[in-house]
Amino acid sequence: MAEEKNTDIIISQESLSQFFFKNLSNVNKKSICPVPEEFILYTSEVLDKYALSQEFFELDSGKVQEKLVGPRILEADRLSNNERIEVYKDVGDTVLVLLSLFKKRVEKKLLTQNYYLKMARSAYFSMGHLDCNFYDIPDFYNLFASSLERTIAVVETMFKSSNYKSLENFLLHEGDESDFILLQNISKKVS
Repeated sequence: MAEEKNTDIIISQESLSQFFFKNLSNVNKKSICPVPEEFILYTSEVLDKYALSQEFFELDSGKVQEKLVGPRILEADRLSNNERIEVYKDVGDTVLVLLSLFKKRVEKKLLTQNYYLKMARSAYFSMGHLDCNFYDIPDFYNLFASSLERTIAVVETMFKSSNYKSLENFLLHEGDESDFILLQNISKKVS
């Protein structure tokens, strides 16, 4: 009887962004309806940024809590244009990560996945109306908002097909809440 191997390998890249781009591109190419490569690039950069847990969570009175994106988007109207852009980007990107990687967490909440999807679209459309561009691509955020579900599906497929032991590998911190680290080597379970 052959013994089942359970080995881990380390995949090293110069940056997580490159790692995500390569793997998202591979999944996207196999898709029946692929999203534009620019959306893959943007999503890679978002995933790289949100690999740091302090980007995905907030520290409130010494406790780590999930970001409350609903109230933030409502308060954005009272801010300057630059502050609104920052809030809209943070809300859209947070929801992109939440719906792509932590769908089970969303299912446990009172608010539906559709609610979060509409909120992220609204945030990205609002950025589009404020004349924001990504790498000088005209109307990028409006186009990205229109393809948000397809982009989320690409990210979900990448993680499902990669046999990751835990998505928590991408949201690690060490010590207390102020001592966060970026994990640049990713463990992958090999069957």
